[in-house]
Amino acid sequence: MIEETLDYLYGLKREGIKLDLEATREFANHLGNPEKNFKNIHVAGTNGKGSISSYTYNILRQKYDTGLYTSPHLIDFNERFIFNKEMISNDYITSFINENRKYIEEMGIKKRNPTFFEATTVMAFKYFSDKKADYGVIEVGLGGRLDSTNILSPEVSIIGQIGYEHYQRLGCSLTSIAYEKGGIIKENKPVVLLDNKPEVVREIKKLSDIRNSKLILIDDYCKISDLKYDISNLSFTLKTEYNEYNINAVNSGLFQIKNIEASVSAIELLNENKIDKKDIERGINESRWPARFEVVNTDPLIIMDSSHNPPAANALVKSFNQIVNKKPLLVIGMLSDKDFFSYLSIMSKLSDDIVLTRPDEPERSLDPYEIRKYVKDLFKTITVINDPIEAYNYAIKNSSCILVTGSMYLVGMLKKYINSPVMPFAIN
Repeated sequence: MIEETLDYLYGLKREGIKLDLEATREFANHLGNPEKNFKNIHVAGTNGKGSISSYTYNILRQKYDTGLYTSPHLIDFNERFIFNKEMISNDYITSFINENRKYIEEMGIKKRNPTFFEATTVMAFKYFSDKKADYGVIEVGLGGRLDSTNILSPEVSIIGQIGYEHYQRLGCSLTSIAYEKGGIIKENKPVVLLDNKPEVVREIKKLSDIRNSKLILIDDYCKISDLKYDISNLSFTLKTEYNEYNINAVNSGLFQIKNIEASVSAIELLNENKIDKKDIERGINESRWPARFEVVNTDPLIIMDSSHNPPAANALVKSFNQIVNKKPLLVIGMLSDKDFFSYLSIMSKLSDDIVLTRPDEPERSLDPYEIRKYVKDLFKTITVINDPIEAYNYAIKNSSCILVTGSMYLVGMLKKYINSPVMPFAIN
C-alpha cells in the first residue's frame, strides 16, 4: 500500500518545481491551514540548513513537542517528517493521500495540481498539527521567497551559508540569491544570518529593515573560545550576548561551529523561559545530521559526506585536512544538475586518487565515464566502477582511509547498504 502511495506522490513530480505559493496556499486552506496550529522556525540557505534544522529541533524537543521537516531523504521517504523522536508512519502517509487524492486531482483540472514537494509540505504541516506539536522546525526546499514552505509565519527565520547552487532559478549574483533566501523574513520577526559575505549581509539587512525584523549577524553576536576537536568530538565555549555555553558535540565537521552558533542564537531569540542553558547544551550534544562528515567506520576509516556543490566541497576539504590530515581514496558520484568540474577541482586538492561511480538516481545521475573525460588531468589515478556498492567494496580493499561524497543519493544508497542510522539524534 505504501509503495502505491509513494508512486502517486512521486508522480506529482511531472509538474516539476513550481516557484510560487498559490497551489500550496490553496491546498493548506482546504485542510484548515494546519501550519497556523504550531509555532515554527524557518531555515533557508545553500549549505548548512539541514544541520541547523537538526540542532534547533534537538534543542526544542528537550521541553516541547517538536516536529522536524527536511528534504531530501537519504534512505526512506518517512525521514522527512520527524515528530519528537519518531518518523511519520506509513499509515499516516497513505491515509493523507487517500483522503486528499480527489482534491489534488480537482486542483489539476481547475488550474494545476500540487507538485511532489508542495504536497509533502502540506502533509508535514497537517501531520504536525494533528500531533499537536508545540513547534515545527521547517527546512526550505529551494530558495525561500517562493518555496512552498513559505506560507509559514515563523517566530524566527535562520539563513545559513549562501552560494550559487540553483542560480538558474534564483539568479546569477549573490545579491539576487540572497534576495530569494531572504524572502522567508517576516514582518516584525527576527532573523539570524550565518553568511558574512558583504553582498549577502547588505541584501539581508535591507530586507530585514524593510520588514522591521531584528537582524542577528552571528559573527557579531557569538564568540568562540577553547576549541578542541578530534575525529569523534567537537567542543568549545560559545559566548553570546546573553549567555555562555559549554558545547560538546559529535564532530561532523568544523563547519558545524557556525551552524551551532546560528541555532543557539535563534533559540535565544525565541525567549522561551522553558528552554535553559542545559537544554541547549544537551540538545546540541544529542544532535546528529547523517551524511555530514559522518564517520561510519574507523578501521578502515570511512567518512561519508553529502556535499555536492563547490562551497560545501571547500568546507569539507578544510575540515578533512584539519581533522584527519591524511589523504583519502575518494569515492564520488554526482548528478547532472551540479557543477561537477568545479566540485572535483576542489576535491582534487584533498587527494589525487578517485573512484568515480554512479548515484542511485536514474534520471539525473552523471555517467562516470563522461566525468572522467573532463577531470583526467585533476587526478593521478581514476578508477571507474558504475555500481556504487562495487565501488565502495573496491575502496575498502584498496585504502585505509576513504571519503564517500558528491551526492546524497550515493551516500544514502551506501548508508542503506551498511545499515547506518539516519535519525537526526543519538540512538541509545
